[in-house]
Amino acid sequence: MTNNRQHRPLKRLLAASALVGSATVLLAGALALPAGAAGSGPLATKVAVTTGISNLHTGQAVTFTATVTSTPDHTPGGQVTFSITGADASTVNCDTGDVQAVASGTATCGVAAGLLAASGPYTVVAQYADTVDSSYQSSSVTKTQVVNLGTTATTVTPQVTPAVTGEPLAFTAAVAPSGASTGSPTGTVTFTGVTCDAGNVVTLSGGTAQCSVSGGLVSQKAAYQVTAAYSGDTNFAASTGTGSQVVTPAATTITLTPSAGTCTGDVCTIGAGTAVNFVATAAASGTDSGSGTPGGTFTFAILKPGSKTSYPCDGGSNVIPLVDGTATCTISAGLPAVVYYKVSATLASTGYQPGVASLYENASLASTSVTASVPKDVGAGQTFNVTAVVQPIAGYTGSNVPTGYVNILVCGGNSNGNDGCEGGASAVGPGGVAVLTVGGGEFPGTYTYTAVYTGDTNFYSSNTKAKSMFIDKSDTTTSLSEAGGFASTDGAPVAITATVAVPDGADGSSLVGPPTGNVTFTITDPNGNPVSCQGGNVIALPEAPFETEGSVTCYLPPGTLTDLTPPQTDYTVQASYGGDSDYGTSAAHAVQVVVPPAD
Repeated sequence: MTNNRQHRPLKRLLAASALVGSATVLLAGALALPAGAAGSGPLATKVAVTTGISNLHTGQAVTFTATVTSTPDHTPGGQVTFSITGADASTVNCDTGDVQAVASGTATCGVAAGLLAASGPYTVVAQYADTVDSSYQSSSVTKTQVVNLGTTATTVTPQVTPAVTGEPLAFTAAVAPSGASTGSPTGTVTFTGVTCDAGNVVTLSGGTAQCSVSGGLVSQKAAYQVTAAYSGDTNFAASTGTGSQVVTPAATTITLTPSAGTCTGDVCTIGAGTAVNFVATAAASGTDSGSGTPGGTFTFAILKPGSKTSYPCDGGSNVIPLVDGTATCTISAGLPAVVYYKVSATLASTGYQPGVASLYENASLASTSVTASVPKDVGAGQTFNVTAVVQPIAGYTGSNVPTGYVNILVCGGNSNGNDGCEGGASAVGPGGVAVLTVGGGEFPGTYTYTAVYTGDTNFYSSNTKAKSMFIDKSDTTTSLSEAGGFASTDGAPVAITATVAVPDGADGSSLVGPPTGNVTFTITDPNGNPVSCQGGNVIALPEAPFETEGSVTCYLPPGTLTDLTPPQTDYTVQASYGGDSDYGTSAAHAVQVVVPPAD
């Protein structure tokens, strides 16, 4: 091996030899000298370090190549010692040792695991030493190696796809080095697009982070986009990934029940007019892993046979919002009597499969009871009322009241009515009361009275058993009157009038007429001696036209009543009515005072 610096002394030697004529001997001797034998010392060297990578990233495999050069015609041998030190004083060793032999002018230090951005920049020192023949001087070079953050790729994977509303879900975000980078990223991942059970910022563990949504998501037309944003760390750059989650409607279970009446399967019976709530409930069936409580609305339909128009819920709208999965159609007035309404409730709820529940509701006529009553002590010819009361049977909760008519009859052998009965249809009024007024009354005797409710669109008919009533003779009252006020003078004529009155007036009732029969006058003096009326003391009540009904007069001619015991004499007067077939007896008393004539 030659060295250019050794050529210069050799030329001087050749020139000197030419002068003395012994050039051949001297040249041969000079060419045989070893490197450095001319006495000028080891040759200078220069070291350069390269990687061939323009942008080095965390974990990227790297090889540092030290190139040792000297004079152009020489290639140094020996070894290079590598030293790699981070800014944080950490050190990195070459994979095959930090001391590498120089071969063909180069030595390499490979670091397959790469360097860390967190420890950079690194100081790389390559120290050359001639360990072969000391022909070359030692030299070194220092290189600053910048390490960029490693690139990452974030992916989001749903646990279940597609899912259904309310199905428990989990989303896994995986963060891995990308490109030439290697290593294990740390830090956090922030999920968006869903709400994670434990919060949306999740720490990486083993390169993954999981977002659990135990309550699931609600179905929608478009897929949910779940984004995971990796925050990056001191060695790795941030990155973002997005995953799609398709959520389909969950299967539901729907029930429909009435609040009143009885049901066998889906066939129910309720009294017409009975207040009722139709309660519809929706819940996730769970058969497809769905869960949650449906919202939205139930549309109720209560249809008569052959009709397309629904009976309305209270408030007028049959579309009822769900509250806690339940909607109620209230019909406080109840349903009119119809054989089997078809009742249905149709669910419309975001995130849940539509569904319908139905039943058949027979709104039957409600049973009734009717009672009848008459006044006590009804007399012949007296106007009286038969009162009937119609009521739903006990336990009826509807708001309807019986309407229509009650046939009320009073019957007996002595009845003044047609075919021995008096009465007919009487309208049912407030409180279910119907009244038959028997104007003018009946003849005395025993009668039966009945009431038959004919029913209406909501209530069945009902009737009473026949009950007995006795109509007695009408009471009478007898009164006495005298023109002088029951005072007269000795020997003066006196006229005492007895009047028999009946409850319906002096003329009697239109049926039985005025009282008939006799009035008997009994008049006695203080000694108990009787006094006779002119014509007799038994006087018949008048029946002829133009006579005053119910009145008779006892005429006492002049001299009949005298003052037997001055200064006055008291005569006792009694008038007794003996009654007739329709009227009872009665009597009246008075005292006729007789005084001496005025002087």
